[in-house]
Amino acid sequence: MKILFTGGVKSGKSTNAESRIIEISKGIIPIYLATCEMFDSEMIKRIKDHRQRRGNKFQTIEEPLYLSEAIKDLEKPVLIECMTMWINNVLHYKFSEKKIFKEIDNLLALENDLIFVLNEVGMGIIPSNPLARKFSDLSGRISQKLGVSCDEVNLCVAGFLVKLK
Repeated sequence: MKILFTGGVKSGKSTNAESRIIEISKGIIPIYLATCEMFDSEMIKRIKDHRQRRGNKFQTIEEPLYLSEAIKDLEKPVLIECMTMWINNVLHYKFSEKKIFKEIDNLLALENDLIFVLNEVGMGIIPSNPLARKFSDLSGRISQKLGVSCDEVNLCVAGFLVKLK
């Protein structure tokens, strides 16, 4: 099963995704695939808060770029938190779009139950600079690919979960 949780920043995506992966894990400790790199003190605090919230309910793997490689041999459900930071990472490290979408295909081909968390960034204004536009466009295209490919799609708004598919 492949599931997508999308929504704005602090909309409840992570909390809902964590609950859902525990539910489908049926007593097995799921994998929490953390994609964020610690670049500044504010991000370090966010990561610390996430770690404290999830406690020992997950086995954490930290991998900012090669997600499918990090989990390909694991036979456990995986929560990927989050695809938005992963997009930031692959743009920072100048991955080609071909390589980016190949990685998405590799993830979707895995037999693991996967839950993707992805910020909805397309509901605002068109960004004023080329890199921000590239990020927004790429995120939207990845969101569409995941939405079509996943068995279940959820939108989180103000802490509420709206099932779309």
